[in-house]
Amino acid sequence: MNDSGIDKAIIISESIGVPRLAEPVRVGVPFARGELREPASLAVCSPAGMLEPVQAAALSRWHDGSVKWALVDFAATVPAGTETVYRLVTAGQRRPEFPTAIAITPGSGTWVVNTGVAEFTIDTETCRPFAAVRGLDGTLLGSSGDCLLTTAEGDVLKPMIDTITLEAAGPFHALVSLAGRFGAGEGGLLRFACRLHFHAGSSRTVVELTLHNPRPALHPGGLWDLGDPGSVLFRELALTVRLPMERVSALCCSPAPGMEPLSGSGNEASLAIYQESSGGERWRSPTHRTRNGMVPFALNGYEVLANGRQVAVGRRATPVVWGGAAGVGVAAVLPCFWQEFPKALEINRHELKVSFFPARFPDLHELQGGEQKTHSFHLDFAAAADHLDWARAPLAVVAAPAVVRQSRIFVDLPGGDAGSAEDLVDRFIGGPEEFIRKREQGDEYGWRNFGELYADHEAVFHQGEEPFVSHYNNQYDCCAGMYRKALASGDLRWDRLAAELARHLLDIDIYHTTDDREEYNNGLFWHTDHYVPAGLATHRSFSREQCQGKDPRFCGGGPGAEHCYTSGLLLHYYLTGDRVAAEAVVALAEWCYRSLSGPQTVLAALKRSSRHLNRLRTAGENKVAFPRYPLSRGTGNAVNACLDAFALTGEEKFVARAEELIRGSLHPDDDLAARELHDPESSWSYTVLLVAVAKYLDTLKERGEFSNGFAYARASLLAYAAWMAEQEYPYLEKPEILEYPNETWAAQDLRKSVVLYHAARYCDGDRRAVFLDRSRYFFQTAGEELARHQTSRYTRPVALMLQNGWVGPRSAEQLAPCLVPAEAADGFGKPTPYFCGKAVLVRICHDLARAIRETSWRREIAWLTSRLPVKQQ
Repeated sequence: MNDSGIDKAIIISESIGVPRLAEPVRVGVPFARGELREPASLAVCSPAGMLEPVQAAALSRWHDGSVKWALVDFAATVPAGTETVYRLVTAGQRRPEFPTAIAITPGSGTWVVNTGVAEFTIDTETCRPFAAVRGLDGTLLGSSGDCLLTTAEGDVLKPMIDTITLEAAGPFHALVSLAGRFGAGEGGLLRFACRLHFHAGSSRTVVELTLHNPRPALHPGGLWDLGDPGSVLFRELALTVRLPMERVSALCCSPAPGMEPLSGSGNEASLAIYQESSGGERWRSPTHRTRNGMVPFALNGYEVLANGRQVAVGRRATPVVWGGAAGVGVAAVLPCFWQEFPKALEINRHELKVSFFPARFPDLHELQGGEQKTHSFHLDFAAAADHLDWARAPLAVVAAPAVVRQSRIFVDLPGGDAGSAEDLVDRFIGGPEEFIRKREQGDEYGWRNFGELYADHEAVFHQGEEPFVSHYNNQYDCCAGMYRKALASGDLRWDRLAAELARHLLDIDIYHTTDDREEYNNGLFWHTDHYVPAGLATHRSFSREQCQGKDPRFCGGGPGAEHCYTSGLLLHYYLTGDRVAAEAVVALAEWCYRSLSGPQTVLAALKRSSRHLNRLRTAGENKVAFPRYPLSRGTGNAVNACLDAFALTGEEKFVARAEELIRGSLHPDDDLAARELHDPESSWSYTVLLVAVAKYLDTLKERGEFSNGFAYARASLLAYAAWMAEQEYPYLEKPEILEYPNETWAAQDLRKSVVLYHAARYCDGDRRAVFLDRSRYFFQTAGEELARHQTSRYTRPVALMLQNGWVGPRSAEQLAPCLVPAEAADGFGKPTPYFCGKAVLVRICHDLARAIRETSWRREIAWLTSRLPVKQQ
């Protein structure tokens, strides 16, 4: 390994016409194997050719120990409305140091963070979050007053801190994390997490405050409507910042970029800005119905009050509020103020109030069981009135496409190796702005909805003027597809969309509880139900309203393995360093594996045994495969999630689980006729599993581990690919056997092309040519079929293109020789068994034995009580 000669372009974009001077930026940068030993040798070269310091850390390493992903923090200067390129280089002994460095002093009652220009004192008992903020001369710049939660009954709760940790330490950027509860008792009414970001040489901090309801929903009948007894209703969540009166003689509120600021002065002066709704054309969309079925909004957009009197109204605000004297004071910005309404900012000579959930909102706020919400805002305690204008839209930053391609990390990067970023998606939509425009159709805004993708494909049968409400919940991992588009193209709009979607997923679509059924806890909710409005289920799949006019057998459910997508969250971590995303990937991998394996209790095992025996009694004479795990996207998603978790943790158990799932679902010598692959309605998703098998092979190949598990997976992939090359056909050639013969089936054909391409990568000789030829065929026919449908611009087919459309340019390139050992001719054990008495008996015994090993009385009781009938309160 040699660190010399590293020179990597980093693209930085300024989008709102505000010049940036030494603005902190953070970006993940990929490296080829063996290219970088340690990130400590890195610096950045500015456009002016000056070497400047960086703070760098390795987020991921190759198997040889070299850096795979490095997270770098530095200060960037970018002219207004421009795109600038910094270069990440190795500086050796010329590596510059930061002129000031952050110093953190932990204590029993307080922690002190010194940034070189300001000293922040953090209370370790109550989350305020600052006991005091002082200049280095001792001057009081401000302090945190209170962070208070007002309940529906009017009780006011303070946030009590349980833990405080130094999540990230460095000379330029440090992150302190607080966690605790609102309310008395061990768990409190609601939980919170507060992450405080500090930068050297700055009096500014970024606060991320997460409010979490850890209780489970009761979801009677598998229905997840608002108003569930597991929800918590409350009136307000707000944080106040106390201002030193002697340093405040003027107030200022700038509602949006380019607008004339509103000002106030005098001892009793006050300014307030409140955003109640999106300000869009469909601001009263049924997307925003509350538990009583009504949309409560009275104000379309925002209003500004001066001394309690309305002085301005508008549609969409991204305000800066400021209070100070002689041009210096305290300023605050919530970058997603209007997008994540309702929000409010208020300031007077005494205090600044940030209302994340304002009391003025015309209804109570509801946080559902297992739901959370994170709000981010900027506070500067020594700022001029316009010095935080940039925080309305911080600089966007990404590694240049050439850097990403040279790392050789991605097999599935859009475009070809020649550097073209164009792929199938670009034929059907005009770019990422199309997703932003779709938000307006259902008004996908508000704290629960922003970042979500509107599921317009579900509205094809909708009639009437009222907007059709349906949420996509990241099916087919749009988040990963968008991040790959950003990396391949350098188009930072894709990066922004992906980051907003990731934030939504982390808060809303994951079920953040450990007190429900094992197969639900920490799982990812399905997209809302097909072709019917979401009702009062928000993002939770099934509403009681959907049972009207629909077969009750198809109403109800919960988080399921077939809707587990982790790769976008993994990329979010690599590109931003957000540990919340990394923790979510691991938790989803645990949940998805547990969901497929089933709860490991004796009672659950007996219930599964009963199902097997009932099926045996009604079985016919046909040969039907009886795998341990289904040949489906659920197993494929679980394999993929385990491999993503392994990439983060290095824990061998995740690779072992991936192998267990593969061996339990398919075999090189399977009787493929018994797998019923010809029935697309029931078996189309087997290709998802085969793509995950290829990822497993790539993981072991990268590590140089050509074990029996590698040989088994490779032989299985090639066996199924050989069947596909001979037997598979474009789905829409037989529309009569499809329930809904639409554009989605053509988009699903793309994955056949992906499977065959991966099979070609792992074989030699004539088979390689056959697989590549069929891969190109399915890609071409899918593209031609999609071009015949106007609906190919809808969210679901575009998501499938984002996931699989890269394969066209790749399959047109010359494949490198397959340099892996040939597998042994035997040693793979027996193929997938047929459904019969012996197989059922073996399965029951194995399942019961495993449950006995892993269960406990507490686990048995929890399994039973989670299934007892519940009554709505």
